[in-house]
Amino acid sequence: MAHKVLILSRKFREGNREYLDEFLARRGCEMIDREMRYPIDQAQLCDLASEAEGIITGLEWISPRVMEAAPNLRVVSAGGVGYDHIDVEEATRRNIAVGICAGCNNHSVSELAFAMMINLARNVLVVDRSIRDGEWFPYDRIPLEANSELWGKTLGIVGLGRVGKSTALLGKAFGMRVLAADIAWDLTFANEHGISYMPFEDVLRQSDFVSLHCPLDEYTRDLIDERAIDLMKQSAFLINTARGPIVKEVALVEALQSGRIAGAGLDVFQFEPHPDNPYTEFSNVVLTPHIGGTTKEAFDRAL
Repeated sequence: MAHKVLILSRKFREGNREYLDEFLARRGCEMIDREMRYPIDQAQLCDLASEAEGIITGLEWISPRVMEAAPNLRVVSAGGVGYDHIDVEEATRRNIAVGICAGCNNHSVSELAFAMMINLARNVLVVDRSIRDGEWFPYDRIPLEANSELWGKTLGIVGLGRVGKSTALLGKAFGMRVLAADIAWDLTFANEHGISYMPFEDVLRQSDFVSLHCPLDEYTRDLIDERAIDLMKQSAFLINTARGPIVKEVALVEALQSGRIAGAGLDVFQFEPHPDNPYTEFSNVVLTPHIGGTTKEAFDRAL
């Protein structure tokens, strides 16, 4: 009898259903085929999980309540990386194995971070809209000094793990000076690629682009707050492709409104989906709906 797997992540469910069914069947599993209303709340999730032996989650919170509602549950796996949406302590207590897809989306996420940097440095979205609106170039809104190269700029990486390292290598390829802040130092990698470890505050002070690649935990929640932003250059850009709550939303909104920093690229948010996203009013902010790991290649590696 096939093991029943509940797949919550939309990128897996809707990305390639036929391929996914074949993949599961070869491993003696079948997908629980139930209608889902996104975003999935705890009540719906408890109902969906009642027969599950395995769960592949997106960003849905796998809580003690969900585990209690799934008496046959043996495995929970994130569709990407990060354990912050799974109660690992409770899972351990119940002998439920927990896994992530480590290394599956390093390149996908880092490339999106760089796409955001290029967009912001060259005002790509602004001039794209300008042409679509029948205007060749909005000279009155984009002075020459508002366009810059990445070459020769300083990239500060907060969290030099798998994705952070991939981002660092792209930075070096673009001719950037790369700084890193992390609680653990991989000096072999840093020395090999000419990357300088520094205290977090110094990375903020010196960087033209600050890219976040740290996990979300009790120490990194609201890591980028008013104090952190005040340390950044006024000409600097903040990139977040990690987790939304690492950035204190009200602090970043105020900084953008006041011109305290030059702009931001955000793939993640405090709430997802965000019912009243405060960033949509800013032309100097690039927004994407948590698609950092959503590529065919990352999908194939995850499976």
